[in-house]
Amino acid sequence: MGVTLSGGIRPKPGHRVLAAGPVRDAARLAPGTPVAVGPATSAEVAAEILARLGELVAAGGAVAAGADVDLGAGHRSARIDGGAGDRRDAVLAALAAPGFADRLGPPPALLVALFGPDATKPLGAAALEAITAGRWPVLRYAVTAADLLGPEQLVRMLALRAPQGVDPFPSGLPSVVGSHLGRVLGPLSGPRRLRLLTDLWEQVCAAGLARQRRERLLDSQRRPAGYEDLQARAERFEHDEILLRLRRGFGAEPTLVQAALWEPPPEVWSARAARLLSDALAATVLARLATTAVDDGCAEALRRHSDEITAAIATLTKREATDAGRPVPGLCTHPSRPVRYLRDLRRIPAGGPLSQKQTRYVRDRLALARDYGMLALENARAYVVQGRFHEDERARPARQAWAATGLGPWREQVGYFSPERRPGWEHATGELTAATETVGDLFWYAELADALARLRGNPAAELTTDEYGPHADPETDPPDDPLMPRLDAVAAAAAGTAQLAELGGSVAPRPRTWAELVGGLLAGVTAAEAQPGRFAVPAPAEAADGTLLPGTDLRIEVARTGRQLARWAGYMGNCIAGPSYADGAAVGRQVLVALRGPDERIVANVEVRLTGRGWRIGEIKARFNEDPDEDLRRRTLDWIASLPLPVGEELDAGVEPLLPVPVRRAQRPAPAARLTAEVGDRLGELAEAALRPSPLLAALIGAEPGPPALVALRRSSPATLIRGCRRLLTDVPIAELWEASEHRPLSEAVAGMPAAVRDKLAPLGADVPIPRTLRRLARLPRVAPARNAELVAIRLRAALGHLLREDAPELAQAMAGRPPRQLLRAGVLAVTSWGGLGAAGAVTAVTGRRRVRVPGYPQSSLNDEGWQAAWPDAVELGAEPEGFWPRIVAHGALVPSSWLGGGDWPALWGRATR
Repeated sequence: MGVTLSGGIRPKPGHRVLAAGPVRDAARLAPGTPVAVGPATSAEVAAEILARLGELVAAGGAVAAGADVDLGAGHRSARIDGGAGDRRDAVLAALAAPGFADRLGPPPALLVALFGPDATKPLGAAALEAITAGRWPVLRYAVTAADLLGPEQLVRMLALRAPQGVDPFPSGLPSVVGSHLGRVLGPLSGPRRLRLLTDLWEQVCAAGLARQRRERLLDSQRRPAGYEDLQARAERFEHDEILLRLRRGFGAEPTLVQAALWEPPPEVWSARAARLLSDALAATVLARLATTAVDDGCAEALRRHSDEITAAIATLTKREATDAGRPVPGLCTHPSRPVRYLRDLRRIPAGGPLSQKQTRYVRDRLALARDYGMLALENARAYVVQGRFHEDERARPARQAWAATGLGPWREQVGYFSPERRPGWEHATGELTAATETVGDLFWYAELADALARLRGNPAAELTTDEYGPHADPETDPPDDPLMPRLDAVAAAAAGTAQLAELGGSVAPRPRTWAELVGGLLAGVTAAEAQPGRFAVPAPAEAADGTLLPGTDLRIEVARTGRQLARWAGYMGNCIAGPSYADGAAVGRQVLVALRGPDERIVANVEVRLTGRGWRIGEIKARFNEDPDEDLRRRTLDWIASLPLPVGEELDAGVEPLLPVPVRRAQRPAPAARLTAEVGDRLGELAEAALRPSPLLAALIGAEPGPPALVALRRSSPATLIRGCRRLLTDVPIAELWEASEHRPLSEAVAGMPAAVRDKLAPLGADVPIPRTLRRLARLPRVAPARNAELVAIRLRAALGHLLREDAPELAQAMAGRPPRQLLRAGVLAVTSWGGLGAAGAVTAVTGRRRVRVPGYPQSSLNDEGWQAAWPDAVELGAEPEGFWPRIVAHGALVPSSWLGGGDWPALWGRATR
């Protein structure tokens, strides 16, 4: 038959190989393909066997087919040789697949398959207990360590527990992860290995708890009212304060001339500065309260911060608090100043338990801590820090007197919130103490930023200094070191640590903790190995950099430096940054590629080799060295085959890597300044030419079209955009709103830039925090409007996705008419990937189970170009691509029943394609 199965096994004489899919010739099946092996049988029985094989693969992945599962009628599951994973990976995956555990064979054989021939009965009992309790992560971990630990140590490992909701081992093949661990733990003794593996488990669990805490902190601040609503309220408060003083001097209705000639007295400027400080101090306390409430509960937050609340309340009078809380028609009901909410919280007795009503009362007020804080921080920066360079001359004496005011009473009551910043605080005139600190030292500004950063889950804010003074950014997360192994999961930590060993790090003789092990490896990685010069990339591969892989929405990214490889390896959990790859890339013998999805996550790494016969693929692997899907593998092979050969002398180019030219770093401009100087003018020119925002965007918030509207839209909360979508959908055709969300001027501009800088500029077109090197570029006058329009379009898609998830009647009514074809496709893909809409609304099956042909005219298939091209739009609506095909197997493609408008799918599809 000429077929080899995983493990080097050949089918018995008289047995045949059954496979699902279009390729039925076993000799042509791709490596790792799941198959069923057994005697010849009827077509009906073969169909049942393949259906059972499909259920196994759907539940446990393709690797589960290699577990030799009994599929009935004398057939057993297998895989074509060459796929990722070994028998223990397969058995473990099949054990976790519901309904297949009793089809794997006798328990002793399974125990040997998982843990090797030295497995004992106590180990089997501990494994059975873990399976019964559903503790699959620790079982995977123990199987991973089977080659490193003895049976008694594995029993102790199986006793490990993970915190509620934390999965330390969510993905990664145990055989691959085990090889990574063996690379660094092999030189150590058995007891030390167990100690380090236990510590690694605890570190990953701690990182998982930190992620959970961060999510709770972020969720606690997600409320309908947002920054822009509070900003409008605060601006109205300042307007009313000025108007009140005008009326005191000129009567109830001062004329325009009187207002223009009015000179504010000194107390106006002093009061303004005093309000800024009061709001900053109150917002700091409110943010600290919110953080403690998430960690320890509202009652404990009120008790612990009682003195701080009292001190903050003392910064304004009762009349000022009343004015701050007075409702203003047309604006949000929240007070204009955060101190008012602290006064509300002071009414609740501290120290005792809270009722449900009181807890809800406290949480409603703490939910705006982030928005009050960001508003106070921006006002402080604009009016206090920058304002001293651009202020009215008449205001200067008042500001100087205010800046000289001491903060002793405040510090005596509350102390310092960021004591680690006090030593060497460069903005203080002398030693920073409670007795000497003044408002002008601006330490309270840093404390506000730190409180906001901690409310985000970070230890402190990023603080820099420019010509105006300190500048705080509490919402920028600390940058990741690409060489530091990630603790997101065991597989990522093991791969990152093994990578350090590949880069030349050596294991310390007796590390006591996982951190010590990693630290020793990092110390051994030389700068030359960790940060090599630019790779020699042949011209055809360089031309492909930044383009899409034909037939997919995956972007091709070509590696140019070792640090780039380190970043890839840290996420992918592989050793692509090791010398075996990097050395070849340095001299142009290999081209290393990452295929990135629309969400910028790497889907696969590819090694491409230039041989005497042309371009050839070396390897293609998904995350944690798992096999990619066959369609991606085939399309990658087709792309590599289409690459032209280098011409002329390029075939010999880069045989020896050039040494980097020494530079005098003190004379080099900062990276941000250098990048802005190199590409700023060209990018601004392209962005300005591409900017054509639809007037509908401004209509979302009832504003006049123009750059100010884009700024306001970018700052709008998700709830504001959702409300705007609901309103517009009642008056505007859905096709126009969808077309408005397609406008991506900055991405269009970046696509027109040279390939060498596209990767650096790519984050400008994504709704993510941008690196520091791009911030100056993003603020350029001709770039900023295009970025605002880009972010608004992305967030508009997210708002439509929210309406889709809740089966909003406004969207349903709009779609029941004449829906845009691409939105209809994207909606079907999204709803199917979610498995329906749950309690939000009913859904209707468009296709049958395991069927890809879509009924209606014109005919189409979920695999054709039109449907596949809708995936980027679907992801922006919130689709989960990894869940799509299992859902197709389970129930077929789905559409919200409300979209059908009382008709059926063919009618809706016909209206969309007219």
